[in-house]
Amino acid sequence: MINHRKHLPLYLAFALAFVTCIRIIVIQHGWVTNDSILYIEMARHFSMGDPHPFEGYSWGFYPALIACLHTISGLGLQASANVLIVFFFMLLVWGLMRMVSIAGGNDWTQFYAVVLLLGSGYIVGNILPMASRDLGYWAMMVHAVNQLILFYQQGRWKQVIYWQIFALLATLFRIEGAVQWLVLPLAGFFIAHQASGRLKKIAAPYSLLIIGSMLAPVILMFMHISLEDLGRVKELFTGFQDIKLNVTQQITHRVDVMRDEVIGEPFQEYAWFAFLLVYIAIPTLKCLGVAGWGPTLFVAAEKHTIKKNIQPVAYQVLLFWLFVSWIIGCLITFKVNLLSARYVALFGFVLIVFSSFAVQKLLHHPKTKVTPVKRLFLIIAALIVLAGFVNNVKPKGADFYYEIDAVKYVKSRLPDGQQALYASAKQRFYADVPYDGRSDYEWDDLSKRIADGRIQQYAYLVIKLGDTPEENAKLKALHQQLTGFELEKTFYGHKNRKQLLVFKRVS
Repeated sequence: MINHRKHLPLYLAFALAFVTCIRIIVIQHGWVTNDSILYIEMARHFSMGDPHPFEGYSWGFYPALIACLHTISGLGLQASANVLIVFFFMLLVWGLMRMVSIAGGNDWTQFYAVVLLLGSGYIVGNILPMASRDLGYWAMMVHAVNQLILFYQQGRWKQVIYWQIFALLATLFRIEGAVQWLVLPLAGFFIAHQASGRLKKIAAPYSLLIIGSMLAPVILMFMHISLEDLGRVKELFTGFQDIKLNVTQQITHRVDVMRDEVIGEPFQEYAWFAFLLVYIAIPTLKCLGVAGWGPTLFVAAEKHTIKKNIQPVAYQVLLFWLFVSWIIGCLITFKVNLLSARYVALFGFVLIVFSSFAVQKLLHHPKTKVTPVKRLFLIIAALIVLAGFVNNVKPKGADFYYEIDAVKYVKSRLPDGQQALYASAKQRFYADVPYDGRSDYEWDDLSKRIADGRIQQYAYLVIKLGDTPEENAKLKALHQQLTGFELEKTFYGHKNRKQLLVFKRVS
């Protein structure tokens, strides 16, 4: 008979995660990102029987899931996306708790891992409310690594199959999953001691991939498919070539500018060293801060305790996963000169797992010796996690909803049969007008509409501007060119750095 009181921390963790997820979605009031708009519009096309990609985006697994749920349940597309958000987030929470358990943690350790996750300002506060495929990717990847660890611990073939299935599902969400699939089993080099055991632990996690590789040439030949037809899959073959091209065409130029304009004499010879140091520091800081700085401080303060209390095989795999996630972040930085924190979120999940062991040790072992410096570290870390959680669940300010509020304002005043021009993709989505791309209208587009008179067909204009000298100059020109319109109301975004101008056509 199951002792439910014994597992109370697990039930509390699940309930807290579920309530927090619902709370965050509710307080967002339907807020979306431009990428979310694309996913939902693709889902609309899929639900109507049009599976063709558009706007250069062909990775349609997540939009297809939205479309399926929309068709089966009858829910709206955005409501279907929100249901998937809740499902994948809870799947992620379960996978994270399972990872802690596999690594040797008890129920309270799992509870603390969930608390640390909910205190993450980026993963939970920013990414969670988006109609985003990242949650699905993270959930599948966490469960995949769980199965890989279990295989290294127990050596069962079913765990190898599960590992590859979850890795494949993760790849269907984001192509980066394929890189994890290819690299993570190399951890077998560090775990198996005998040559025969090492061969099994390395080769077995690739078994389905090996079979697929043997069949792929035949399938491609009969279907007459080339590398160009594989969409983003070809990035797996051209990734290092793209990095080399970016280094020769852009990064080298930037180093030259840094050498001549920034460093100067007598340190010009260190230009490459300084540049590489910065480019490596960027993904490093992103990795350390993606789950919030609380887990990072806990790990820094209790790194020896963590290693001592985690099951050795799990510790080796998770440590290798940290390294792989950091390397991927570095490669992305060198490939596109840009790195969003969501690309290194897997690094943050490992930090959360490690730090949960530190918290459990500190709270449940009163004889643990804590120096004053370490105590200060731990207090700061706890305050960061608590502040992150409070910030995640507290109501948003009016400046967060300014685009939603502006659209509601215009729709409440728009006469029947009249149109409004919404200059941003988000506004058009909130207003439920026909899709016209996920990009905002540029100033040139507005100027053309004004010049050829098309602007006069609208009863209201909603135009987005930033708080910069260039944008202020555009605002001045806008007032001069918009004859027949008057400014009726202004909505301000975060810290008044963005503003929405609502113009009304004068009768």
